[in-house]
Amino acid sequence: MIQPDQFAGAPSPDDDFFALGGHSLKAVQLAERLRTDLGLPLTGLDVLQARTPRALTALLDERAAQQSAAKTSSRPAPRSRAVRPGTVLVTGATGGVGAFVVRELVAQGRPVLALARPESAHLIATEGVDVIEGDLSDLAGLRDAVAQADGVVHAACTFTRHDIDRAAMETMVDAWRRGPFVFVSSVDAYGHPATDRVAEEAPSHEPVSPYGRTKLDCEGMLLRAAGTEGRGGASAVRSPIVWGAHDRLREQLRWGAIGTLYQAARQGHPIDLPRHGTDGHDWYGAAWVHAAALARAVVACLDRPVHGVANACSGHVSWHDLAQDLTELLGTGARPRATEAVAQDLDHRWHYDSARLARPLRPRPGEERRTVLAEMIGATAPEHA
Repeated sequence: MIQPDQFAGAPSPDDDFFALGGHSLKAVQLAERLRTDLGLPLTGLDVLQARTPRALTALLDERAAQQSAAKTSSRPAPRSRAVRPGTVLVTGATGGVGAFVVRELVAQGRPVLALARPESAHLIATEGVDVIEGDLSDLAGLRDAVAQADGVVHAACTFTRHDIDRAAMETMVDAWRRGPFVFVSSVDAYGHPATDRVAEEAPSHEPVSPYGRTKLDCEGMLLRAAGTEGRGGASAVRSPIVWGAHDRLREQLRWGAIGTLYQAARQGHPIDLPRHGTDGHDWYGAAWVHAAALARAVVACLDRPVHGVANACSGHVSWHDLAQDLTELLGTGARPRATEAVAQDLDHRWHYDSARLARPLRPRPGEERRTVLAEMIGATAPEHA
């Protein structure tokens, strides 16, 4: 068993991470240290959700047991690369987006080469999938993986280590010599557009976050190289908030960009939301995409590259409607409260056009907003959802 003092030191087993001065950056740093030292899959969001050394110890013990069970269970024998033409490399294959992309590729009968960290590789090993161990900081491994593939879907991202993200894309583009390349980007690359409706490939508008700037830089590397030296077409698929039944996406909902809204709804606290018309904007809310729909759109770009930027949105939801959804699904008494102030996390008022990928994004049964939120929360969606 993993002991709390392996990672806690002075704090007691039940001390709260936030009460001790913890924040998102410290959570990422702690997760990276534990992941390296213990060889177990762990993210900063795991740390934020566990909150105490005791709970984190229990989570790590559970991950260790899952890893051990997977390693001792029977697995399909890996196939020879020589008989697998058309192999698609997927980075971030165990993440919330990458896992759905792998699932879609396997469903279509396409051979997959999945890049995953050694501690997470057991999560993705299945029929039709060859696993190559590595991460974005292993530039030699990335180069080798790209050289083996006939197409690339780059879904991995550090979110906070922007230098690593840029270096990884530069290395992958340099090694890319054939087939299509799809990069899962973000609508954050648009920054803060001056208009409330954003067309695909609209110019970015300051302020652009460091995360959004990194996505722009990576898109530029990819699109400039497309079609040269034997390379195929390129697609930068800009995604908003991704929702789906996956642990990483559940953690993002609880602790990510709109985690304050979720936590207020969960705890039954009043939820302060900007009033319609505040600062001259009629609507505040978020674009979202179902992970399965995003995966279909990404895979569609392998056959029909957009040769540029495309948005991938399943829909848009106002903060008021989302707060109501969460409150009802969580079964709490939280109530939205309109204010004239706009919190930084909620300063979103843009609708993103998604015409280029409209066909694969078309929702399938079970991909409605209330349904996917219920799956993520573990609740049953009401009849009117």
